Amino acid sequence: MSLGVLEEHEDLARTLRRWLEAHCPREVPRATLPLFDENATDNPPEPAPELPSIWKEFADQGWLGLHVDEEFGGEGFGVVELAVVLSELAYASAPGPVLPTVLTASALTSAGSPEQCHKFLPGLVDGSTPSAVFLGSGELHIDSKLDDGSLVVSGTLSPVLGAPVAKVLLVPVSGGGWCLLECGDGGEMGGESSAGEVRVEALTPLDSTRPVGEIHADRVSVPPMRQFENLDTRTLLDLALTMAAAECAGGSRWCLDTASQYAKERIQFGRPIGQFQAIKHKLADMLVMVEQAEAVAWDAAQALRDGGAPDGAGLEGDGSERSFAAAIAGSIALDTFVHCAKQCVQILGGIGFTWEHDAHIYLKRALSTRQLLGGIGELESSIAQMALSGVRRQIAADLPDEAEQIRAEIAPIVAKAAPLDIWTEQRRYLAENGLIAPNWPKPWGRDSGPLEQLVIDEEMARVGVNRPNLAVGAWALPTLISHGTPEQQERWVRPTLLGEISWCQLFSEPGAGSDLASLSTRAEKVDRGWRLNGQKVWTSLAHIADWGICLARTDPSAPKHDGISYFIVDMHSKGLEVRPLRELTGAALFNEVFFDSVFVPDDCLVGEPGEGWKIGRTTLSNERVSLSSGATFGAGAESVLKRVKSLGEDAPTGTLIRLGELLAEAHSLRLMGQRATLRALSGVDVGAVASVRKLLGAEHEQRIQETGLMLEGGCGAVAAGSAQRWSQGFLATRCLTIAGGTSEVQRNVIAERLLGQPRDPEPGS
Repeated sequence: MSLGVLEEHEDLARTLRRWLEAHCPREVPRATLPLFDENATDNPPEPAPELPSIWKEFADQGWLGLHVDEEFGGEGFGVVELAVVLSELAYASAPGPVLPTVLTASALTSAGSPEQCHKFLPGLVDGSTPSAVFLGSGELHIDSKLDDGSLVVSGTLSPVLGAPVAKVLLVPVSGGGWCLLECGDGGEMGGESSAGEVRVEALTPLDSTRPVGEIHADRVSVPPMRQFENLDTRTLLDLALTMAAAECAGGSRWCLDTASQYAKERIQFGRPIGQFQAIKHKLADMLVMVEQAEAVAWDAAQALRDGGAPDGAGLEGDGSERSFAAAIAGSIALDTFVHCAKQCVQILGGIGFTWEHDAHIYLKRALSTRQLLGGIGELESSIAQMALSGVRRQIAADLPDEAEQIRAEIAPIVAKAAPLDIWTEQRRYLAENGLIAPNWPKPWGRDSGPLEQLVIDEEMARVGVNRPNLAVGAWALPTLISHGTPEQQERWVRPTLLGEISWCQLFSEPGAGSDLASLSTRAEKVDRGWRLNGQKVWTSLAHIADWGICLARTDPSAPKHDGISYFIVDMHSKGLEVRPLRELTGAALFNEVFFDSVFVPDDCLVGEPGEGWKIGRTTLSNERVSLSSGATFGAGAESVLKRVKSLGEDAPTGTLIRLGELLAEAHSLRLMGQRATLRALSGVDVGAVASVRKLLGAEHEQRIQETGLMLEGGCGAVAAGSAQRWSQGFLATRCLTIAGGTSEVQRNVIAERLLGQPRDPEPGS
């Protein structure tokens, strides 16, 4: 999968991947490493900085100018496409000054005059004038201003990314603005040359694939044509963070893929290390972080595009959304790359610590990128400060043209629901027209694909109609629709849609929580039905439900997954007892359910005996999709923001950093859902998003409540007053990482099903 969401993004990624496989094998980035003499006692000399062998070939493909207008020699695409390319380049650890060169081109496009763009962009696009960019704090000082408008500048800047191989340097000058200095063996940049001297001293880079240097300017004359007064540091940082985030996403994906493949092959203690839960959990967490990094890098690129840059129109508006998205992308993606690179080395073990393996190349690039762009806590603090001042990232997506044809049909149908009584007529109308679950097949839904579902959502929101909550029925009905008989469907599906019956789920047992295959509730065949004996636990709503979906063992001699059947149980049956379970919060929503020879007739068996495991895991192939919109982080995060704002200077130490991390995570969750929907609309594989969002979403909500409680200080020890909502929220959300499969089991599932790691061995094997 690529960083993008459209089919054309996937095509671009595949094309570049094939090119890199042919032109940038591992020998290319490794050629930048020092060569060791085994007999020498001193450290090896660093290779002289030079452009990589693939530089010209890469530039000839047009990828350096992918985001630049055709008028200036570029390809005329946008920054999203550039982000896809940068991600793939980082996956291959392609060497050279790609990042500073495309960053300079983006900066000049956004802030340069047409004359400056015509003069400077072609050389950046065709690779003849590779660039370096200073990303640190500091600037050159102005010695004097000449009558022709030239600035005479001096000073030292270090480290400058790409300086030893660059022909031009994009650097800040005192008083605001940036300028282009020439260096190297030419770099005429349209015939303008510098007076004075620009000297570049190569530094020993942590990341050998991207040289860094120190520049010394001694009374260098910079003519007006090479001055960019409209380019401010904030804009350049937004561009740099966005592009670096795309690179970090690609590098992180390589670390994940490499570690995951190794875990399948490396045998320890007689089995693949990927079978060990500790390794599975590391890999699952890496996947979660990679999905987050790709989502926020993509969004930051979208924010640049939506702001009109760097597609030729200049950066419009106050840039707050652009800066917000860029800071979030940087805060997540930079740390993700470092974390994934460290974990890659750890999972590889001894081989990961060797010079011969490529893992250290990625680890060094990850560290170098974070050192250049991600000061400790700075990005997180800036996210919090922007959010506290009211900045939000508006999430929206344009639907394709065919949406309007669908809307013409759907709008009148939905509009008729608005004036109906909510408690009587409206629900029946929605059910009869397939609007409660439009993705379900007819007659229960509308067989709606992703686009029609989104149009229906928009129209229902427009007229103020809300769908009724089916609760557990939303899990029970798809199973009946897929596996039930027509009589079973008519008996239970329509009444549930109409709100006439309610459901509970009878799966978990005292000895079989997340491990449903180990359940022991028995179902014995009798005349005209089955007798159920056993116990279920943690059953929400069992005390008020009319029916329950129940898994029970019908063949004790069969392998544990094969001897299970799927039943519909009348919760008012003789011999069935429901006992409330009081939670740690003091509430009693969970229940124990005891079966004492409970009779279940044959017509309440779904499917055939022994098919329960397969049926229990079934969902409809036409999944429900939704599209996030608006500009909030969710109610929980917004509440934390409000509380921090009310505390002002009384907020505990470190609050801004923690708040920024929390807001970035909240935003990434919304983006992952958005990307999944856009991928579905484009016909692209949705990938791992659903499983990742379930795991991350539950843990995120727990962090929300804990942060809110932390802000209450000592008052949080009092179970009443202003802190009560947070202490109760903290306690109540403990169940989120337990119910429906613990987070530990979710990590196993992610590692096994999404990353292909071997399943746990059967007991006794």
